[in-house]
Amino acid sequence: MKQLYLNSILLICIMLLSSSINQKKETNFNPSNDVKFGVKIGLLPTGGLTQFAIFYYKNNRLSGRQPITKKELVNICTGKWPIPRTTKFYDFFEEQQFYNDSLKEEIINYGAAIDSLWKVRFSEHPLQEGLEKGWSQGDFRPSLKQQEYIFNRYGVRGYDQDYFSDSSFYKLLKDVVDPEWIAHYKSLR
Repeated sequence: MKQLYLNSILLICIMLLSSSINQKKETNFNPSNDVKFGVKIGLLPTGGLTQFAIFYYKNNRLSGRQPITKKELVNICTGKWPIPRTTKFYDFFEEQQFYNDSLKEEIINYGAAIDSLWKVRFSEHPLQEGLEKGWSQGDFRPSLKQQEYIFNRYGVRGYDQDYFSDSSFYKLLKDVVDPEWIAHYKSLR
């Protein structure tokens, strides 16, 4: 009986020690610095037009990248789901002042923004021809002036390889639902 009691106390001590070690690791985690999101736009091997990803940073250096779906992106960025590889919930969209409330003026609907990203790259939806028009002045890539604008504004050069990431990702999401930005982008020939 005494041995069982000692084993129980030892087990509790190990669990408490393990818990405190895990807590120390987590307190060093800063969601807005250690995790970034991005999207690349093109005719992708996945059969889609957009590929979302989560980027992990450690000590300000990229330590990994993980593709995620649109559903995962929205649920993680709104803080409904924990950030993968952690137990942390964080509302990245709120931090970036990117909201899903289309009933208020000057509020962005992220569903509409995410669904419009392909329009930056294509003049027509390449998988559903005639269904909807894009904003690109080229068939499968933007005009040279549009490409220059994209590079200067977002730092993205190659659409199939490069991601609009970090602050450029959120800036693009806000821009693709801004009528003035859309008109300006479409005018670049």
